[in-house]
Amino acid sequence: MGSMNKIIFLLSIMFIVQAHAYEAIVIVLEAPLLRKPEMSSVVLQTIRKGQRVYVPNDSYRDETIPEYFQTYDRAGNTAFIPSRFVKVITEDENEGLLPITLNDHDPTDYRLEEPIPVTYPFSNNNYLRASFSFTLSNNSKSPYDYEKSFDSQNYRTENGGRLVVSKKVEHDKYDRFYFGFISYITTSKNKVVFTNQNIASEIRDRFRIGPYISYDVFKNEKYRGTFATGFTFNYHKTAIVVENETLSEERLFSGFSLSPIVSSNFQMNDVIPNTDFIAGMDLSLFLPHPLSTSENAEIPELWGEKNTITEGFKPQISAFIGFQVKY
Repeated sequence: MGSMNKIIFLLSIMFIVQAHAYEAIVIVLEAPLLRKPEMSSVVLQTIRKGQRVYVPNDSYRDETIPEYFQTYDRAGNTAFIPSRFVKVITEDENEGLLPITLNDHDPTDYRLEEPIPVTYPFSNNNYLRASFSFTLSNNSKSPYDYEKSFDSQNYRTENGGRLVVSKKVEHDKYDRFYFGFISYITTSKNKVVFTNQNIASEIRDRFRIGPYISYDVFKNEKYRGTFATGFTFNYHKTAIVVENETLSEERLFSGFSLSPIVSSNFQMNDVIPNTDFIAGMDLSLFLPHPLSTSENAEIPELWGEKNTITEGFKPQISAFIGFQVKY
């Protein structure tokens, strides 16, 4: 009978509390019930988001909101809860004084923001990438205008190196966007044999660098498929030697151009630790530009009257294969 009286007493207290208190809904992940009205106090209990507590009616005295509301823990002890962690239901104009969510970050939310990194709980610092590849490209075929008939022209494949250094875009949660720069050093050789038996040998070098952004359209633990774009500022240098049986002269031509780029590549992840195998293709569009020389021909009969090489709009496709280091 004593235990029954105790239950009746507790129920009576609960009804009295409810009659003289407002309901308050917790709006943070986990609100503490404190022994004293200060954050450094002992935590008596924690209340999850969406659960309800009771706060006294006089909490809104003079239409002011205290820093802490008085309430009770599950054992009936007096406790205090930060007022900004709850939304009080008053069913009058005072109800609008408290927001339904926090305006800033929830300090009680300890959960990791999704998607959770695959390396969790270990740190993942592989957000910098550097790749070096060997390239093979079609020859752009923009020779000097020798103003002479020729018997044959031999254009060799352009080859060289390709370097990309990039970093993950800061606000990319999915580790797909990377931004950095791309550069190339390439060379090609041409040979022209004229009907008068003169021979012209051309060595064409390009130095290219510019911004580059990539997006991994497909990825899993083993593979990635990437599309990219950017553009490069280009420096062109062409050395031409024209010779016959008795005479020979070399001239240098140079100039600048701009090239948009689109690219795609395939990556095989971690063929050795932190190193990927990559292969792909680039499409570059060289805008029209001239190459000029500051030297007049010393043997005009070998050259004709031109002092420039004029290159028109030319596309170029490059295949590349190499390795990518993550660090």
